[in-house]
Amino acid sequence: MQRLALPGLIAVVFGLGSYYATGEMGPFGIANVALGGGALLLSGIAAARRVHGLAEGAARRILLPRVALCLAVLLGAIAIERLAAHSELHLDWTVDRRFELFPATKSALRTLPSELTATLYHDRADPRARRTRMLLEEFARVGSVRVRVRDLEEAQEDVERFGIRGTNAVVLELRGAYEIVDRPTEGELLEAILRLRGAPTRVLYAAVGEGEGDLESVEASGYSGLASALRTEGYELRGLFTATADQVPEDAGGLLVIGARRTLRPEAAGAVQRYLERGGRLVALIEPGVRSGLEGVIEHFGFAIPDALVIDPAAGPVEGAPAGVNPVVAAYASHPITRGFSNRTLTFFLRARPVEAVHKPEPDDELVSLAFTSPRSWLNFDPAAVHGTSAPRPPPGTVFQRYPLVGAGRYPRPSGEARIVVFGDADFATNQYLRSLYNLDLLMNAIHWALAREDAITLRPKLLTPNQDPLTPQQTLGMLYGVGLLVPELLLIGAAVTWLRRRGA
Repeated sequence: MQRLALPGLIAVVFGLGSYYATGEMGPFGIANVALGGGALLLSGIAAARRVHGLAEGAARRILLPRVALCLAVLLGAIAIERLAAHSELHLDWTVDRRFELFPATKSALRTLPSELTATLYHDRADPRARRTRMLLEEFARVGSVRVRVRDLEEAQEDVERFGIRGTNAVVLELRGAYEIVDRPTEGELLEAILRLRGAPTRVLYAAVGEGEGDLESVEASGYSGLASALRTEGYELRGLFTATADQVPEDAGGLLVIGARRTLRPEAAGAVQRYLERGGRLVALIEPGVRSGLEGVIEHFGFAIPDALVIDPAAGPVEGAPAGVNPVVAAYASHPITRGFSNRTLTFFLRARPVEAVHKPEPDDELVSLAFTSPRSWLNFDPAAVHGTSAPRPPPGTVFQRYPLVGAGRYPRPSGEARIVVFGDADFATNQYLRSLYNLDLLMNAIHWALAREDAITLRPKLLTPNQDPLTPQQTLGMLYGVGLLVPELLLIGAAVTWLRRRGA
């Protein structure tokens, strides 16, 4: 039975480690703690049966120094933990830095116009309250935040005043206004703070009338989530009816065109080009297999957007689509839009077309391709033929290379500097996929850059939403720590058992 102790300890360490990394005790963690704890218990029982022999002097001479060493190590660990707590030392070794505030949160807290009061209301038996309290205390370390914690039973007046619906709710108060956050994650709290604080408003026109994405639709295929994020971060949205428009309004800070399904009138496309020539700003999301009418304008400003589907075999099948059709991007060029992005900040596209920066219209113009597929990618020039569940096969002579899916350009002109960002996909920004991986960050940062708001470019906290596909970063890491660690754990246990056998031989 004594040989169960070391494997049991390994299992417990892996189980608790997975809980620390993922923030929840999943099946992997539960199984490890249960099996490891059982092994340690059995080993302890076996050791207890031999306790009658410990009264002998020789046994005491061997055992007592080891017991003293264990106690010294335990007391030392407690002392180090207390010292770290009092010194506010933070060590976050998780892959996604889940115990650190995101740059967007730190920036918002450091620029608060006055003191923010954050009150946590909870039942005493709610285990979630501790994590929420620790998050609010982290807010207070960064910015001018006063944290209060109140028991729901003792705060009935506040419950009625604010309309609190349940335990573990946070009320944020700033300059006489308040926001209630029922699910106090870092992302939800940040968005509430931004709404309370307000932001400089810029007018952003969104093209409507030719089948563009609906910014008011709450359906999975709608774009109301994007509209909400834009309003939260300081944009006033207005519609530009391209079916009748012959110019872009003078008060436009920028123009957003989301996946036009019908061809814009030549007059509307000409109005967009004239707007850009006088220093306008454009963010266009162009779908493959559709002639939007903006292709000529985009090509005039130096981008090639062939009507082809990028196939990336490195991406598996998602949403019932064939493998490779919906690429996951992990390679980015250096640019203000991609500040903070790396091979760990993935973005996800659905049936995208390439967007290549090919030539500068004038010598001082700056064009760059931003987000790239894997080197195994190729182009299918018949997007409509790619359907069903069979992965498309490259024809003979196919060129395999990285293909860019996003491009950005700036164009200094006498009347002002124009800026353009082009995405080869619009579906990645729908309500269903906007908060998957880092899609929201890439799109919002592109809009901020296009409208010359570089100070607003950042990485935002991840908001967990139901039925995300592909998995969120937290869910992906949960699978890594819940399944990916099983093999190294088994190898380590096997090595421990082998060592114990040789030691006992």
